[in-house]
Amino acid sequence: MARVEDVPHPMGPVIQVRSRWHYLRQRLKKRGVVEVDSSHPSSDMLSAMQAAFNKVFNEHPEGHGKEEIRMEDVEQIIKFDVQSKNGKTYTFCSYASPVFARMRRAVDVPEEDFVASLVSSQSPYLEFISNSRSGQDFYFTNNQRFILKTDHQHCIQFFLGILRTYLTHFLVYPHSLLVKFLGIYSIKTTATRKKYFLVMQSIFYPTIRLEERFDIKGCLANRYQDPNPPGKKTIIVLKDQNFQEEKIELGAQKKWFLTQLRADVDFLKGIEVQDYSLLLGRHPLHTGEKRLSVGNLVMRVQKSFGHKLDPDTDVDNDHQGETPGKTPSESRVQTSTGTRVQTGTGTRVQTGTGTRVQTSTGTRVQTAEGNHNDMEMEVVLKTPTSKSASSTKSKTVRGLEERMIRSRSQRKISFLHSLSDSEYLDNSGYKLKNRRLLLNNENCLHIIDGEQYRYYVGVIDFFTVFGCRQQVAKILKDIKNCCGSHSSVPPEVYGERFFEFIKERVV
Repeated sequence: MARVEDVPHPMGPVIQVRSRWHYLRQRLKKRGVVEVDSSHPSSDMLSAMQAAFNKVFNEHPEGHGKEEIRMEDVEQIIKFDVQSKNGKTYTFCSYASPVFARMRRAVDVPEEDFVASLVSSQSPYLEFISNSRSGQDFYFTNNQRFILKTDHQHCIQFFLGILRTYLTHFLVYPHSLLVKFLGIYSIKTTATRKKYFLVMQSIFYPTIRLEERFDIKGCLANRYQDPNPPGKKTIIVLKDQNFQEEKIELGAQKKWFLTQLRADVDFLKGIEVQDYSLLLGRHPLHTGEKRLSVGNLVMRVQKSFGHKLDPDTDVDNDHQGETPGKTPSESRVQTSTGTRVQTGTGTRVQTGTGTRVQTSTGTRVQTAEGNHNDMEMEVVLKTPTSKSASSTKSKTVRGLEERMIRSRSQRKISFLHSLSDSEYLDNSGYKLKNRRLLLNNENCLHIIDGEQYRYYVGVIDFFTVFGCRQQVAKILKDIKNCCGSHSSVPPEVYGERFFEFIKERVV
C-alpha cells in the first residue's frame, strides 16, 4: 500500500501523496495541506503555470506596471503557448497585467518577491484542501505569502467589470480590509476546459503562530464546523456558530476597525454582491510585541504615510528643542517617554494619551488615545492655493466613484500610488480616509494588534451577485431552514447583518 508521510510545516502537516488514491482520500476528508509533487494530479498543469509566469514577467514588457493606467490596460490580454515539464502544450492568458502590476506596487509587494514566489521550481506549490463548499481549488506558493485560487468564468468576468471601482476604493481607503488581488490568469489544453486563477495575498501570512481561523458570514444556518479534537493540529476553518461566544478584543483599535469595515461593507453593497466573508485568524501576542519601540514607530510612520525618512535619523532623550544642525523643514518624532527622533520629512509624531502627526505638506493626523501598536487615524490634505488644484480637491468621493463607473470613454484611470511614494500623500488630490499606523511587516494591511491577540483580518469572496440562481436558493433555504439566517439574501440585507454580527463581538 502507498505510504503517506507527515512532514512538519507552518501550515500544519504537509501530506506527501504517494498515489492518486491517497490524494482522493484527502480530498474526501476536505482537510490538509498537500504538497504538489510529481504524483499530484495537478502537477503537470502547475508546472506549466510556473513556466508561463516566468515568461510573462520576463519576456512581455507590455505587462509591466505604468504610471498612467488606461482603459486599454484593463482590457489587455497577453496570450501564448507554453509547455509543461512533461511536454504537454498549454495555452496561457494573463489579464489586465499592467493594472495588477500597479496594484502590487501600491500594496508594497516587490515585483521580484512576487515573481520569485510564483516561479521557483525548486519550491513546489502547496494545495490547501479546505472545508469550503465552493468547490474552488486553493494553492499556496511554497512560502505561503500568495494564494492561487481557481474561480468560475462568470466571477472573473464580473471582477474585471468592477476592477476600476475596486481600485478606486483603495484610492480612497488605502488601508481597506478587502483582500488584495494581484493577478488574473487562465490556462487550458486542447482537451480541457479553461481554468481561471486569481492570485491574491494570503491574509494569514505569516502562518507559523496562527492558532485559530474563522470564516464569518454573519448568518447561522449550516454555519458550524466540528473543531479539532484535543492534540490534533489539522487546519480547520471554523464558522459563525463556532464564533458566537467569541470576542475580537481590539481596545483602542475598535473604532478604526469598525469605521473601515463599515466603509468596505458600503462598497460591497454598492456593487450589489453578497455571500462574502470576514476571514479572521488570531494568536496571542508576545510580551515584546506589546511594546512600541521608537525605531519601530519611525518605520511605521514611513510605511503608513509614504515619506522617506532621513537615513541619518538622530535619536536622543532631550526634548527641549530642535537638534543643532537640522533645518527648519525637518521633523520631530516625540514619544511619551520624551524620546525625540529627527527626520528630514517634515513629519512630527507624538505618542502617549493622544498622537498628532504634522507634515510639511499640510497633512494632519490625530490618533486615538492609547499606547497600542495600531492607532486610528484621520488624514486631511491641505488644500493648495491654485484655483485648478483647489477645484479638483473639492470634489466628493461619491463624485469620484460615479466618474470612475459611468463612462468607458474615459481613458485615463486614477490609481493608488505606492505607500512608499510621497507623491501619493502630496499630489493625489484626494482626502485620504481612515488611515492607521501600520505594523512593520510584509502583511501589514491585514494585521491588527489588539490588547492580547494579533488578528489577521480580510474580507474575501465578494463576486456573488444576487441574481436568479441566488433568488431561487433563497426560497429553497427559507423552506429548508425555516428561517432567513442563511447566506442567500439580498445585498442590502446581507451587508447590514454581516456588519452587525461582527460589530456586536468587537470590544
